[in-house]
Amino acid sequence: MSTTDENKTIARNFYDAYNGGELEGAFDAYISKDLINHTNGGAMNRDVWVQSDLAAKIAMPDQTMTILSQGTDGDTVLTHWVLEGTHTNGDFFGIPASGRKTRLEAVAVDVIRDGQVVEHNAVGDFTGFMAQLAGQ
Repeated sequence: MSTTDENKTIARNFYDAYNGGELEGAFDAYISKDLINHTNGGAMNRDVWVQSDLAAKIAMPDQTMTILSQGTDGDTVLTHWVLEGTHTNGDFFGIPASGRKTRLEAVAVDVIRDGQVVEHNAVGDFTGFMAQLAGQ
């Protein structure tokens, strides 16, 4: 079983991949194929999460993720992060590129076992993020 420091490192390595790293490879390395995803009421399984975040990376090639803080409780890691980017490339969820800057702040709760995230829940203003993209 991983220690709390190892679990924080696993979560940090995954989220750091949003900063120009190999995001798809990070999903393969750090996110279990059997992931239970509670984000948005469980609407996104692992494959949908991967595809939507890869699409965001294409639509906002300058995106950066800043980890503001992390904490642990056993095998659970809480990561407070901010994702920022500019929508300059193609459609994203039907919204054409506009050059608008976006900012999404959230807290992710990740359960890590055997070196991978097996359960995930990100709580943030995803509706507000989409409104920013649409210029509302």
